[in-house]
Amino acid sequence: MSDVFAGFLLARPSGVPVLLRRDPGVKTFRITVLWRRPIGPMHAARAMLPALLQHGTRAHANRPALARARERLFSANVGMGFSRHAEQSVLRLSADAVSASFLPGEPDQFGSVQELMLEQATRSRLLAPGLPLEVFERERAQALADARAIKEDRGRQARLSAVLQACQGEPYGVPEHGGEAAISAVAMPDPPAALRDFLQHGEMTVLLAGALPDEPERKLLPFLTSLPTSRPEPLLPPVQPPLRQARTIRETAPMQQAKVVLVLRAPVPDSPARLCALQVAMSLWGGGPHSRLFTEVREKRSLCYYASAGGDADKGLLLVQSGCGADSVAAVGEESMRQLAEIGAGRFSAAELATSIAVSQGPLRSIDDAPGARLSYTAEQFLRGFDETPEQRIASLGAVGREAVCEAASAIWLDVDYALLPEGGP
Repeated sequence: MSDVFAGFLLARPSGVPVLLRRDPGVKTFRITVLWRRPIGPMHAARAMLPALLQHGTRAHANRPALARARERLFSANVGMGFSRHAEQSVLRLSADAVSASFLPGEPDQFGSVQELMLEQATRSRLLAPGLPLEVFERERAQALADARAIKEDRGRQARLSAVLQACQGEPYGVPEHGGEAAISAVAMPDPPAALRDFLQHGEMTVLLAGALPDEPERKLLPFLTSLPTSRPEPLLPPVQPPLRQARTIRETAPMQQAKVVLVLRAPVPDSPARLCALQVAMSLWGGGPHSRLFTEVREKRSLCYYASAGGDADKGLLLVQSGCGADSVAAVGEESMRQLAEIGAGRFSAAELATSIAVSQGPLRSIDDAPGARLSYTAEQFLRGFDETPEQRIASLGAVGREAVCEAASAIWLDVDYALLPEGGP
């Protein structure tokens, strides 16, 4: 017996939550498997897994052999990805392929794709002796080069530095790649240990979408039962520090203009209604040309040449990013916070509220144009525990009123006022 979650059927074969949704308008299907673990000491090794796992399996000895295996499945796309959700590391195994009903002879695409996914997850050369040391060292050097390259984009550098200093001592206080020192310290045994840790202790979720075969949850069982026995360990809620005095941090770099990053905290939304109120408040504050940061800070007062607000609601971490002259840094921060206070006090028009709601709803109205977008949306809602379809989320956003926006804005507080300044500037 299947339940329904956010418009997907929810089954639990072998005790694993499987969310599935058929889309008769497409010719392909997608399988996505997520494993979640708390961010921890293995983070840098975990971040290297997608690159290392492309170097072959027992049945497919190297990258070209893996590519040929995908081509034999009518150019199926199978691969790994790594990201984070609040203070959780997320390993993602995904596959896209043409459905059997659209191919001559109707081969078992669904089963064959799962077999290739299983190869990459459990029979990688990374796990068995055979991955050459020079391959590992090359991938580690590339990961280190990618981490260092952030300094080529001063805006990204400022954002990362501000977040790391604001979240120092919290699990969130590491770069997604783990950091240069941690990458340099990754040894050959570490990525295999990180992969086994995901498979044996990760919280697992599977999503299926597109042109699926009949009884896909039953046909997924061979894949699920072939994975290592898993004993998932609990996932803790994100760290949220108590209200404290804002810190001012200034650093310098060879550059022409200053980069300002205000790091703010907000309660993690515990319901779709609170999430929608926060989303609309952030849109009104800094979500585009209609927002206060654009119309007031950038246009009317000419304090900066760009300004936007965003962040990670699942962590309760919000960011305002601006670019300006070094002599305008203090004014940009002060005026940005003044505009947030104005929103918290309800001093915004009905037209501003309506525009902010419409902008927040916009991406949801076209979400089914891309099956992958709908699957990603549903995965995010499942990880949050918010059972809303895109249509229901559009309605929830439309129901956000002035009082809810004021409450959301008033709960936001400034933690770190950071700026990256030009060397030798004022």
